[in-house]
This record gives sequence, C-alpha cells and structure tokens, in this order.
Amino acid sequence: MSYPILRVHTGKIRENGERMIEECAKHGISLWGVSKGISAFPEIARTYKEAGFKVIADSRIANIKKMRASGVDSDYALIRIPMRSELEDVIENCNYSLVSDIGTIEAMSVVCARKKKEHKCVIMFDMGDLREGFWFTEIDSLAESIKKLSGFLKIAGVGANFSCASGVLPTNKNLSQLVNYGERLESALGYRLDIYSGGGTCSFVQMLRGNVPDRINSLRMGEALLLGKDTSFCIDIDMLNQDTMEIEAELVEVREKPTLPIGEIGRDAFGNVPVFEDRGNRLRGILGIGRQDVNINGLTPLDEGVKIITASSDHLLVDVEDCSKRPKVGDVLRFRPDYSAMLSSSTSPYVTKIFEG
Repeated sequence: MSYPILRVHTGKIRENGERMIEECAKHGISLWGVSKGISAFPEIARTYKEAGFKVIADSRIANIKKMRASGVDSDYALIRIPMRSELEDVIENCNYSLVSDIGTIEAMSVVCARKKKEHKCVIMFDMGDLREGFWFTEIDSLAESIKKLSGFLKIAGVGANFSCASGVLPTNKNLSQLVNYGERLESALGYRLDIYSGGGTCSFVQMLRGNVPDRINSLRMGEALLLGKDTSFCIDIDMLNQDTMEIEAELVEVREKPTLPIGEIGRDAFGNVPVFEDRGNRLRGILGIGRQDVNINGLTPLDEGVKIITASSDHLLVDVEDCSKRPKVGDVLRFRPDYSAMLSSSTSPYVTKIFEG
C-alpha cells in the first residue's frame, strides 16, 4: 500500500445524500450532487446515484466526460461558466449549464441548432458576491436576446452563487430578490421557469433555519454532502456524517529535537518567514506528505497528542511529544481534511485514493 492515502467512506457520503434529499423534499427543494470537490471519481458518481441524485454537477468538462465514460448514467450539469472554446463539449456532454454572458448563450444556441441537440441553461444573477451573474438592470435586454435563440437551447431557470468569492451569505432578503428577478424574467419571456437555484451548502443551512423563500426549489450540494460541514457558517451539520474521509501518512523520522530553529532565519521555500516558540526539546516526527500533496492548513490530526508544526513541499512536521504511545518510523498518522485539503489531495497524483463502501 502506497502512502499518503485519501481514504473515502462512500457509505457515509451516501447516507448524507439520502438524508439531505429527504430533508429538502419537505421544503419542495431538489438537489444537484456536486462532484468537483473530490475530482469526480466514478466511485463518488456512483455513490451519488445510489443516494438518489438525478443530476451530478461539476465544474470541469473533463470530469463530466470521465464520469460518463465510467458508465454512470445521469443528467450532468456544468457549474463553471462555460468558456467559448469548450462549447462543443458542453453541448455534447452536459444536460445543464450555468450561464452569465449573452454572447456565450447565443453561441451555445448556434451549436445546439447545428447538432440538433437540446441543452438547458440556468441564467445566473449576481446577488452581491461579485462572482458570476447578470446584473438586475440587464433583465429586459437579456429577455429580448433570449427570444431570438434557437428552439434547441432552453432557459430552464435562474440561479445565484453565494460565499465563494466575497463571502456574501444567502439570506431571505437576497434569495427573495433572486426570486423577484426570476419572475421578472418570466414575465418578459412569457413562460414559467422550472428552476430557482438558490446556491449551495450555505443555502442548505439557511433552509434548515427557515430562511429560504418558497420559490427556491433547487440547491447545488458539495461540501455538506462530502464532509457534513459548512465553511461559510463554520459549523458541522448535526444531521450529517463528518467522518466521511481521512488522509493517512507514514512517519519517516521520529526524533527528539529543539523546538526553536538554530541559526539566522530567512524565508522558507514558500516565501514565508516562520515563527516558532521555544518549548525546549520535544519529540517530533516527519511524515511523507507535503504541500505538493495536500493543503496542509486544511488538516486536523485524528491521533491524540499530535500537533502540526509546519510543512515543506514533501514533508509534514508534527509534534508527537504528548502521544500516549511513542510513535515510531513506519507508523501511520491520520488527519481529517477540510474542503481545501480534500480538493487538493483528490487532485494530487501523489496521493493514493481508496474508496470503501
């Protein structure tokens, strides 16, 4: 077995999905399962299907192609705004996409007509997070442009993103504004929209708190589904599993050393000037995992008494003085990843992935 390892418990993720789908159904909300946080491995896509997700959403066309090629039969949604250079692939491989540029929408319509292939768009509005989305002042001109599109490109609904770029949280107020914009677009187009997509995990938390207006009927779930957490509100979600995955790394050195470096201090390999507290000599270990493998700042030790000191590109230094049993070279220590650590370790070719059902 080759370390480091990202060990994923798919059964716990499936349980999270089942619980979320059931809870959201009480509020008239359907869910898209977002796979991008763990690099869209087929094992995860199959887990989403087992949980009951009808749409799997990802930000990379390559990931969607990978899931399709693995035989996972599902509707797929591209949730990163499509680039002009990838429109052929988007129409060929995706049932849905999130869009925020009228020129791109017009180009998609041309591709759809040429291929005689239907595709559904969700029009994104910027509700203050200042990432993607049309501004509300564009609704009338947007509607006029949409009316000229080929019949193969369908406008399925409206949506918004929260908390990713600027940290703006979803509230009843800004979600109600999204509903208002959608209804204004409906009026201008002359037909009813099917999807009112109110965001992701942070909007799920607001739904549980009763802060989501009735017309919101779709959410895009990633972090809560995979980790049982919400970073925006900095909480564990009680109804969900948090012990869905671990990162395991092997000790390659264990030795008592000073806690204060010896010599003149400059910048480390990443341009930072490290600061250390003199705690005398303590037992420390070096693990065969580093910043090239995972975002070290996103790791929480699971073994009692282990504390992270610092890391280089290839090694993670840990204080193991307070461990009840003295660790030795060859022992494996475990860590709980947050979203950033999950994302980086799942992407890294140097981390072995093990999926346990």
